Amino acid sequence: MEDDEQPLTGGRMTDNIARRGDRVYRPLGSWSAAVHEYLRHLESAGFTGAPRVVGIEAGREILTYLDGDVATDPQWQPGHGARLPSYARTERALAGAAELVRRLHRAAAGFTPTVVDYRFHPAAPRPGEIVSHGDLGPWNTVYRYGIPAAFIDWDAAQPVDPIDDLAAAAWGFVPLSPPGQLREAGFDPVPDLPARLRLFVDAYGLTDRLAILPALQRAKLRDVERVKYAPVGPSDAAASLEYLAGQLRWLGAISADLRSAL
Repeated sequence: MEDDEQPLTGGRMTDNIARRGDRVYRPLGSWSAAVHEYLRHLESAGFTGAPRVVGIEAGREILTYLDGDVATDPQWQPGHGARLPSYARTERALAGAAELVRRLHRAAAGFTPTVVDYRFHPAAPRPGEIVSHGDLGPWNTVYRYGIPAAFIDWDAAQPVDPIDDLAAAAWGFVPLSPPGQLREAGFDPVPDLPARLRLFVDAYGLTDRLAILPALQRAKLRDVERVKYAPVGPSDAAASLEYLAGQLRWLGAISADLRSAL
């Protein structure tokens, strides 16, 4: 890291990120060319919620810096609630996140990649799929005046069905977590999750609200598939799978309440 560079935190996918002025320097990966092609498409489509690709220098990618606040919790551990600042817990922020996801999906709809070496799902989109961010949540969101304005850390970009991507985002933004984790996240009192899920899908513009329920399950099963790509040993892989199994069991326990609200 150069002397005039400032280390940046945020996101959960990549370390050793630095800022120099209005530029961000990040390590390159085997997936970077595919991500750069995608980000350039989003720029050409007029989507302002992603960084711009500037170039490559000394084995690092250079992106534009997006000013704002990132709702990241550096102390977060799986199985616990990620501490959210008050601005990220509001219904206004929740609706804004869904609207930003909708704008992303619309911009991505016309993208036909020529490079498909994505990090976790190296394949071309199938019919009905788009390329999307791959790790949507407050930890990868830039907030301005309490409203989601952009997403950062695009290393997990990959093909996905839009409804499954929306469901994965709902897990993080609603957030869909048991009461104890919601209190850890800063919610007091514990919010009405079914009502917040309905607000989220309505702000996105989902016409068939009930379609989100099976998609919530598919989103977690997709995370299970991702574990095989993670650079972890057997114990950490087992812990990740146990955590995801717990989330699926909890989803089953509250599905009837979610269905009634939708």
